[in-house]
Amino acid sequence: MRKTIIGLLLLVSGASFGQTDLLVLHNEKVVGKNLIDNTDIQGIEFTFPERIHETYLDTTNGFLTAQLRGLSKNGKWLDNTGVIVQYDLKNRMLLWNKKISYQYSSFQQFSNTMILTAGNKSSCLDVRTGSEIWEVKNNIYFVDPTDHIGIGYRFKSSTGYSNELEGIDLNNGHVIWKREINREYGWNDVFYTNDSTMIVVASGLHSVNIHSGQGWDYHTITGKKDYTGTVAANAAGAALGILTGTFVMSTGHDLVRDLVSNCLVDSISIYFASKEQLVKIDKHSGELVWMFPFPDGLASKSSIFMKDSIVFMVNKGMAFMGYRQLDFGRPFFAAFNKQTGKQIFLSLIIADEDPILSYQIKNKEIFLVFKSRIAKHSMETGDLMVEKDLPVDNVGELKYFVGDQVFITDQDGDLLSLSQSDSTSVFVFTSEGKTLCLDSDLTLTKAIDYADLSINYLNTKNCRFIAKDNKTLILSNSGQKIAEIEASSDSVLIGNILYSTQGNRFCAIDLHNIIDNE
Repeated sequence: MRKTIIGLLLLVSGASFGQTDLLVLHNEKVVGKNLIDNTDIQGIEFTFPERIHETYLDTTNGFLTAQLRGLSKNGKWLDNTGVIVQYDLKNRMLLWNKKISYQYSSFQQFSNTMILTAGNKSSCLDVRTGSEIWEVKNNIYFVDPTDHIGIGYRFKSSTGYSNELEGIDLNNGHVIWKREINREYGWNDVFYTNDSTMIVVASGLHSVNIHSGQGWDYHTITGKKDYTGTVAANAAGAALGILTGTFVMSTGHDLVRDLVSNCLVDSISIYFASKEQLVKIDKHSGELVWMFPFPDGLASKSSIFMKDSIVFMVNKGMAFMGYRQLDFGRPFFAAFNKQTGKQIFLSLIIADEDPILSYQIKNKEIFLVFKSRIAKHSMETGDLMVEKDLPVDNVGELKYFVGDQVFITDQDGDLLSLSQSDSTSVFVFTSEGKTLCLDSDLTLTKAIDYADLSINYLNTKNCRFIAKDNKTLILSNSGQKIAEIEASSDSVLIGNILYSTQGNRFCAIDLHNIIDNE
């Protein structure tokens, strides 16, 4: 399948643009050492006048788009204003730069298409000059870079943003189709089922042909108005980040949202849970194959996964209001027959305003993490097997299970993933930067400091890239140390060039003598 999800733009309003005086410096520097022949590794470093917030690299033209955005004096808050910079890496020259108000506008790039969303309009910018090519009264949510079509909601002067979804030809800004899809609770997800058909998860599931806008609809409740329950800071979503390799996408909506699961997709069906029900839907026709209803007040944000002929569901007992987490519904662990939807078990979890933050499967057991405790349930019966409270005063509140990409150095100086170092234990990250090691009885055996961990952030056919702080160690698949360079876990490899961003510096490191990634 050639389609991939490139990105979503958030609903924003207002902007401030203007040309500024700006200087980008560049120089060659030694950025590491080849550990095979002990030679220096050179890189080209580009220094910008402000912290680099986001980058987009167009390898065809050799252009770097950098969004500059500073921090407050205490380093806790992002500045509301910044600068978009378009820089020619090949010719070492600044093409253009413009001011941007991040508080009221959004900027994103998809291949050679730049989209600025501000106020009630989206504009397409020329990548070489920054000038406006066309403008539409539409908030573009999504871009298909292959067919060069943007998708977003029409703005009407009388009522504001409507539920009228439009397909827009990105070559000229012309509307090529229209379709009604409820946007009240935002978009939860979007994915392709074939080259021309995508599924929009928004108040249900909606099949959309990218060229015509046509398709089927499945409507369900994925949010709630006028909620008066307890709202807390987001403790489980935005910070998942690097250790789990996951992220949370928010629409910034003020209503209670995200009362949905992920989607499971096979060759003929889509499985999906909402506040109302768990369903199996024919992905080609949209027809309901089976449905399991939930009592009002039970289901919330959830995760579903499949094992053999069973669909499992972890209902977390939480939702989101804007970016804030709140208690909603009841935590439970359940299992359903894949073919019929018949309930195998549904185990309610006794938890007073204590949602499930993370889960991990090991053999025939599932481990569930809460703020200050961890539980283990049988995947055959759903029964609770063991539960332990943990000393959060000493190690911090529990957050999530650590993934296989987290490494530790053993007694011989070799790097091993945590799961390799102890296959019988589970590892949980905390708010104090500790990783707790728990045995099969959920007894705490040790706590590992974040500073002692490394992150395997990139793998090629021959090598692994493992970062600790702002250093990357390159290992062969056999474990031989090949090179060490100045690069963080945010670095990106394109061909044999590694691109690393640290603070206000962007560095291009040629690794063609180190690895073969062609």
